[in-house]
Amino acid sequence: MRIRGLTLWLVLLGIGLASCGSSTHGLTVSWTFAGGGSCAGTGIDQVRITIPGEALQRSIFDCASGQVQLDQFYPGTYDVTVDALDATVSSPPTPLWSGTQTISLRGDGRVNVVLQPVSQQNAVAYLSWSFEAATGQAPQCGSGQTLDSVAILVDGATTNFSYNCGDGLGTSQVITPYVTPGNHTVQLVAYNAAEGQTAYAQTDPLTIAFATGTASAQALTMHWQVGGLAMSWAAYPSIAAYQANQNQPTPCGSTGIATVVVFLATPSDPNSGTQFSGYTCASGALIDNAPPGTWLPFVAGYDASGQNLLYFQDDQNVPQTVTVVRGHFYSPQDLQTQVFVPLFP
Repeated sequence: MRIRGLTLWLVLLGIGLASCGSSTHGLTVSWTFAGGGSCAGTGIDQVRITIPGEALQRSIFDCASGQVQLDQFYPGTYDVTVDALDATVSSPPTPLWSGTQTISLRGDGRVNVVLQPVSQQNAVAYLSWSFEAATGQAPQCGSGQTLDSVAILVDGATTNFSYNCGDGLGTSQVITPYVTPGNHTVQLVAYNAAEGQTAYAQTDPLTIAFATGTASAQALTMHWQVGGLAMSWAAYPSIAAYQANQNQPTPCGSTGIATVVVFLATPSDPNSGTQFSGYTCASGALIDNAPPGTWLPFVAGYDASGQNLLYFQDDQNVPQTVTVVRGHFYSPQDLQTQVFVPLFP
């Protein structure tokens, strides 16, 4: 009896040891998109896995991996939720697609979660852009360049969505905001974030057929909306002195001019036009965001207060016009992009 009892106790102990050694199990979680969609087609980069009651060491994964292996699960029933996260919203993580699947785990198991759209705005497209040819010193696109930003208009409406200008340049691609499936017009505008107003270049409005789970790719061309020119000036004591010898202006140090303002005035209404500020007597102005058209080039020199006008052009005795052409910027070889304005007290 003593031997039988000992044998039975060892058998029970062995069962217990075997049970302890296999008390937790692995769980493979995979995901697919309803309707045959894909990570690329839905614009999803990351997914988040949550299992109520379980503190996962890691919960966010690369969508393109398609599945992950989790471990340390005791036998039981689990609700597994997979959320496909909006790549355009960094915080808080925002699901665009989601799905939940229940699994009864008694050994190593596998569960596939089918993701469904969370809202009606679930369709995207990929965009890239290039700039049409330009002459002269055209504004450049990229970080630290004149064109540092690109805005997107959807159905003619501005959004709070913008890109770095270089993000979609050439073969690189960006993703649109999420919209409802169907036809939408998209237009891109390249600008300088510090200015925030001038549309240097833009695409034509393009109608894109957006479909849930399938993102099309569109290559767009930016058309220049502005041109450029180099403006220079010099001060003279009088119109007679200027006419006698244009090569002997008054030295800047003797003029009292501290700041200079350039104004491209409308010929039919000289009080309207476009103003450019921030120049000095000796600086000249290299303008790369002038509106196209024919203008009167007005230049005004002010004292240090910025209130007292010291020198101004004489548009009666020295009348001038300058024509700005879209996509034509200052070039030393192009006299059309250069203008000299004499100033008088």
